[in-house]
Amino acid sequence: MTLKNLFFDLDGTIVDSGTGIINGFRYAFDQLHLPQLSDSTLNTFIGPPLETTFLTLSNGDEHLAETAINHYRTYYASTGMLESAPYADIVETLSALSTRGYTLYIATSKKESVAIDMLKALKLSDHFDGIFGSTPQTMTKTLVLKHALMTTQSKPDESVMIGDREYDIIGGLDNHVAQTVGVLWGFGDRAELEKVGCDHIVAHPKALLEIFK
Repeated sequence: MTLKNLFFDLDGTIVDSGTGIINGFRYAFDQLHLPQLSDSTLNTFIGPPLETTFLTLSNGDEHLAETAINHYRTYYASTGMLESAPYADIVETLSALSTRGYTLYIATSKKESVAIDMLKALKLSDHFDGIFGSTPQTMTKTLVLKHALMTTQSKPDESVMIGDREYDIIGGLDNHVAQTVGVLWGFGDRAELEKVGCDHIVAHPKALLEIFK
């Protein structure tokens, strides 16, 4: 089956959004008068859904987690999403992939409306035929990608999931896509990506052009 559809994670794959995300967590902690965590710890929170992270941090206190998420999103919507930039060579790579006939989509754990606004603000949205993110119905990467595949009528055996964290690869595997690609310029690492069994691992955006010719 010919590969046609490339689904990209957003944070750590298309854009370097670490500063805005970490500042969003720090803002939420300050608003709740909670102790701050190290940058290295906060980096591990980039990728999983906010609901999962804040429920863990609050020891299962749903009210506290929801309050923290609201503080985080207040900061991120006004400031944090603008503290991001596309990775070097990613725009040229996306353009080349489109020229080669691939259809490109975003499948992110970021709140869908925020992902749309962020990509518009960074003038990246035109590269994608659809932007899919977290909603009350799609709280995990597996569910986001499932919804994206169904909505775009993309056949899994013609589709690829590309991302920097294990959650991206697991989402692809759960949806039985043809290939999964782990990228090393984001927030994950080779050991994490190898452990979940992705098909390819690439160290630079332009390396995607060697896979998808």
